[in-house]
Amino acid sequence: MKRMFLFTVLSLVVTMALRAEEPDSARLLTDVVVSAKYLSPVSVSGQTMSIRSIPQSVSVVNPVRIKEMNITTIDQAMQQVTGVTTIANDNMRSQYKSRGYNMSIMTDGLPAYNSLALSQQFDLSFFEQIEVLRGVSGILQGVPDGLALGGVINLVKKRAGKEFGINVLGSVGSWNNLRGELDINAPLTKDGKLRSRWVLFLNNREFFYDRSDMRKEGAYGVIEWDATASTQLSLSYTYQYSKGNVLYNGLPAWREDSNDPSRNSLPVKRSFNPTPDWDYTLWKTQELMFRVEQKIGKDWMVAAKAGAKWQEQENKYGFAGTVSASDSTSNYQRGYNDEELPRFAAAMDVTGRFRMLGQTQNLFVGINYENFVDDKRYLSAYYKTKFGNTFLVPDFEVPYNMLNKSKMRVRQGGIYAQLRLALLDNLNVTLGGRMSSVFASMYDFNGKKWVEAISDECRITPYAGITYDPIDPVTLYASYSTIFVPQTEKKEDGSMLDPREGYQMEIGAKSEFFNNRLTANVALFYMKDDGRAYKVAPTNYYVNGGCVENKGFEVEVNAFPCKGLELSAGYTYLDTEITKSSNGDEGLAFSPVEPKHSFRGSAVYRFEEGLLNGLAVGANVMSFSESYASVLTPERKQEAYTLLNGFVSYKVNANLSLFLNCNNITDCVYYSRVGGNGDFFGDPRNFTLSARCSF
Repeated sequence: MKRMFLFTVLSLVVTMALRAEEPDSARLLTDVVVSAKYLSPVSVSGQTMSIRSIPQSVSVVNPVRIKEMNITTIDQAMQQVTGVTTIANDNMRSQYKSRGYNMSIMTDGLPAYNSLALSQQFDLSFFEQIEVLRGVSGILQGVPDGLALGGVINLVKKRAGKEFGINVLGSVGSWNNLRGELDINAPLTKDGKLRSRWVLFLNNREFFYDRSDMRKEGAYGVIEWDATASTQLSLSYTYQYSKGNVLYNGLPAWREDSNDPSRNSLPVKRSFNPTPDWDYTLWKTQELMFRVEQKIGKDWMVAAKAGAKWQEQENKYGFAGTVSASDSTSNYQRGYNDEELPRFAAAMDVTGRFRMLGQTQNLFVGINYENFVDDKRYLSAYYKTKFGNTFLVPDFEVPYNMLNKSKMRVRQGGIYAQLRLALLDNLNVTLGGRMSSVFASMYDFNGKKWVEAISDECRITPYAGITYDPIDPVTLYASYSTIFVPQTEKKEDGSMLDPREGYQMEIGAKSEFFNNRLTANVALFYMKDDGRAYKVAPTNYYVNGGCVENKGFEVEVNAFPCKGLELSAGYTYLDTEITKSSNGDEGLAFSPVEPKHSFRGSAVYRFEEGLLNGLAVGANVMSFSESYASVLTPERKQEAYTLLNGFVSYKVNANLSLFLNCNNITDCVYYSRVGGNGDFFGDPRNFTLSARCSF
């Protein structure tokens, strides 16, 4: 049935495109190629503004890049971003790291606590673009979870337009990767004041490793209404369902025997999957979002938004433990999870401008709140068996009435303000901060009550930035952000440790030359994470004695040297160091899974005249220095490697475009992740043929 749907989508793409008459350009729902993509306005900082105005490092994965590189997941998009490392948890979930720490997620500016490691993300078909701010994320995020200090990823959902249009996508790829998308923009009134947009997708696929497959499907709808000339309302609903069978959790390490402290990568072929056949994972996600914007005069606007998200996960799993070479055994962890992850977030912002000091000043103030619950029923046990034959790992009946239970709740909120003060035409100072409160508790099922685990109120984290344009094409900037992270370890008197505190300093330059045909960004950063838990030996209590320092620099360049040619490059140097610790790892890397050196470059040439008019060719290269699983097991590592990807596209007519993408052209054998639950081989050489049609 699913294959028939995909075949129908492909047939629809070709048939409608070939029969279409020359369209009215106003009726096409197409992606616009912006020659200066670098200048696309972003809202990741809370206000919609140019990247050049933000005194921090910001990158955008825009619709043009998403279409040409056939990007369909958040994972694929983040692999395109300078300074970001993608770490897979399994087939369905990943985490993203930058500057030594995990990153966090926002959807249209609403924060989402602990939403990467725990949760599956929505399909990329629901989003217009992805905005990435690297480093401490400033005033909107409040109290980060655990290690989420690496930055924020803002997912910008598709909006409804006033003109009718349809986009259809059908694709077929390696390992039976079949995909169909339908994107309809439909005004509901003649003047377009009431309008809607609807997105449907279906993806059936297998993987390069044995026996694993996944089905994912979803829908998104948004209705927008210009209630008055100054009032706009929006309501959206998103649904996604996915099921993965024989979920790939990576390859276990191996050692000589139980006394061997080393952990080596398992010498097997890329297609080997150690997961037993009975393993499965289900995800069901629903999200409801509401937004209202009210303009007040010409210069002020009040915006209120709220979102409720419900996620359900069920999985039955078998993880292979470290393999002992002496007897070829592995201790499999077999288990079952039934988890609900409801969350609610809301925010109200006021933005405006006023005249002072002979200049136009900008003010942004707001308040946000989030409530997150992790409600889990689970069990797990170990089963030792010979490794290599998954049939030796037996299935089990789930004792639903005997499952363990855990329930956690996190509530946080804050008020924030930011003033962009124009002192001169070419000199701006940004002053701001946030006052945050966070409360975390665990549910006591015996006492039937919530037990407080963390309570921290009215913590102030200031922020300051400055931008200066010495000449018109160049902006120099500097910024200072502060860190505050609660901790759960106990002091000698039994009370909680004080929160971790620290700061990030960043200086850089952003430039636009030759009528924006050459843009560049250079940034140097230093982060200090102080007051980390430090165990006092030989006791079991802690003091605020640990410290981590991360530093590095980033360079991004985008160029349009001649008609039709687009070049881009990004390089990151990252040095993460544990400067004080009770674990015997002082002086070692804090985040060894992130490469010290990473480079990304791309080139696209679009033929705009002659016999080859409509043809485009592109290549993308990614190169990374070595990374390893842990400072304690440096032998389990990935050597430096380089990947080459490419595409060819052809615009058949105003409606139909064809794309052929090839990833890992040289068929490089590498690990996309080392350590954790297991090592993940990166994808071998693979192809995708796509047809996109717009009306």
